[in-house]
Amino acid sequence: MIWPATELPIGEFLATLDEEIALLEVKRSQLAALAEALIKRDNETTEDLLKRMEATEQTQASVDQRLAGMRAKLAEAIGCPAGDLRLADLAEQLPHEQAQQLDARREKIILRGQELRQEHLKTAMMLAECSRVNRLLLDCMLPGGETVVTYGSAGADLWRSAPGLVDMES
Repeated sequence: MIWPATELPIGEFLATLDEEIALLEVKRSQLAALAEALIKRDNETTEDLLKRMEATEQTQASVDQRLAGMRAKLAEAIGCPAGDLRLADLAEQLPHEQAQQLDARREKIILRGQELRQEHLKTAMMLAECSRVNRLLLDCMLPGGETVVTYGSAGADLWRSAPGLVDMES
């Protein structure tokens, strides 16, 4: 069944989907900038980015809330449970022009979501590698919590072949 354009608030819904698309792009670019700042060890930029990412999350929550409300209204209008309404299903209920506009936004959301996932994975992998390298450096500099002893009281050679650069007692 195709609903008349005047009965459904599709224009407002499409505008909110555009906001969602823009937010996905912002989040992707923020993750890329965060990875770059971490690599450069630019603490000031990192702190600024983290604050902006927090603000973006607050904006995201607002957009999500509006989308949920509109989704419920649209689901009710077409007689579908709100939790089951998908964009593809909604597009089937709309006139051709509106269905095309909705499908275009759906494709953009899918693409931006994939790009965000890839950027998140790259950043997470970079952070994990940084953590691994830091751990290796600390293991090289600090022995495993043991005291380095070169000779025992009996004069036996107790030198370890790979001690750390710093002697530290636990």
